[in-house]
This record gives sequence, structure tokens and C-alpha cells, in this order.
Amino acid sequence: MLLAPAAEAGKIYRWVDAEGNVHLSDRVPTEHARSARSELSETGREVERVQAAKTAEEIAREQELEKLRAEQQRLIEIQHAKDQVLLRTFRTEDDLLMARNGKLAAIDSNIQVIRSNIRRMKNRLAEMQQNAASMERQGQRLSDNLLKDIENTRAQLRDSYTTIIQKEQEKEAIRNSASKDLARFRSLKNLREENADPQLNQEKTASLLDTVVVCEDDRACDQAWIKVEEYVRKFATTRLQMLSDSIIMSAAPLKDDDISLTASRIVYKDRPGAELFMDLQCKPSPRGIDLCNTEAVEKIRTGFRDYLAESNRVQSAN
Repeated sequence: MLLAPAAEAGKIYRWVDAEGNVHLSDRVPTEHARSARSELSETGREVERVQAAKTAEEIAREQELEKLRAEQQRLIEIQHAKDQVLLRTFRTEDDLLMARNGKLAAIDSNIQVIRSNIRRMKNRLAEMQQNAASMERQGQRLSDNLLKDIENTRAQLRDSYTTIIQKEQEKEAIRNSASKDLARFRSLKNLREENADPQLNQEKTASLLDTVVVCEDDRACDQAWIKVEEYVRKFATTRLQMLSDSIIMSAAPLKDDDISLTASRIVYKDRPGAELFMDLQCKPSPRGIDLCNTEAVEKIRTGFRDYLAESNRVQSAN
């Protein structure tokens, strides 16, 4: 009986009111015009779904989320630019390793020069100290120039040793950077062959704003970033596609039951620390959208903040 008028009118609408009552009609009353509803065909099949009008709070959250996503995409584009430089610079893994070894050899040569200078300064200092001791034994007054030369040589020695430590740290940084570049280089070669470029434009979900976590300094951010990688690896159902100091991204969802996670480390320009933002995305299909609205997926979103809370000095953004 309810479908009979709809058959004549050609359309019928279905919506649920605030009390949970289901309504079917060939028109939508004014008081329910902003409610979510479905348009049904003459046979009762859903042909169109209209989402409920967004509240001012939802609009504000989406605007904030859009800012975060814009910054996230900027970081992804930076990473892509770095990838292109990497591929243009090195043709093979051996090229990359030779470049690393060349940088290390140059620093080692510099360290050898510094060590030679240290040896000369030590000999000079010993000579000056012997002269000073001899003068004191003879009861002679030490000149201001001699005392100044001794103090300057000691300071130069301290600075030289500090420089050696810094050079060794540079070598370690070069090794770490080359290791990351090598891993990324191998990954990019595989990605090019598989033709699996990351999908950047995904379905928006306002609740993703709840996944923003603030770390107050570099140490806390580094600790939290380790937890971020663990979380992405644990809950993303698509393969890890990008791993860097600012972006951790799994591949775009291809199936209705896929879950893709992208995390970004957004550094503050005016103060220490950063915002750690996780974006959870499902396939933009009816079933994929329904999956993103399930309790299980909601737990993945809200669990991100709790998981990172185990790290020191991190807090929610809200």
C-alpha cells in the first residue's frame, strides 16, 4: 500500500527520524529536509543516497581536517620530489654505495688532517710546558705571551677533538642516510615495475581529526614516530608504500574490505615538537564507506592516540 503512491509519482523516499522511526513517502517533509535519506526506485531498490546536512561543528572539523590533509599532501609531494632526485642521481645500487663510500673517505681524510694537527699541537704544547717548567726552576717569571700560547694551544686541542667527534657523527649520519636511500631506491624500482603509484585523493572522514597527537620535542617525536610505524604496520591491510621521517603510508585501498593508513609528522615552524596525524581510508564504494563507519574501524582511529600515549610527552591535539 505504501509503494502504490510511489509508483504513480515515480519516486519514493526513505528516512529515519530522531526517534529511530522509518518513514516512506513520495515527498520529504520540510522538518526532515536536512536528514539523511534514500531515494528508492519503483521496485524498492535504492538508487540514490543523500547524506544528512552537516552541522556547523562538522563543517569546522572538516575544514581543520582539510588543512591537515593539505599539509600531508605537501609532505608526500616533497617525498616524491626526493624520490625523483634519487632516481636521477643513481642508476644502480652500486652507484649509491660508491657515493656513500666517497663521502666517508673524504671525511676520513679530513680526520687524518685534524689528527696530524693534533700531533703537532701536542708536541708544541709539550715543548712550551717544558720551557715553562725550566723557567720556573730557574726562578724566572713566565711571560704573558708564553702563558697565552699554552692556553690557546690547549683550547685548539679541545676544539680539534670536538671536531673529530662531529666528523664521526657526520659519518654515522651518512651511513644512516645511505641506508634509507638504498631501501627507498630498491622500493622505488619495485614500485615502478609494478606501476603502483600511491593514491593521494581519498574519501574524507571528519573523525580523522581525532587521530592528531602532539609531541612536545624532537626526542618525544622520535619515540612516538617509532610507535606510529608500529601502528601502521599492525592495522593497515595494504602493503607499506612509503616510509620516511615525515610520512608513513600504506598503499591505497583496492578492495571493499581494505584499510589504508597514512601518518604524517608535521613539524612546527615557530616552536619545538610536531603534530602526528593519522589518516584512515577505505575504498570509496558503498561497502567501503560502510566499512569505515563500523565499530571495528572506529576503534582503529581512536586507538591511535592511546597507542602513542605510551610514548613520553605526547598528548592529544584537542
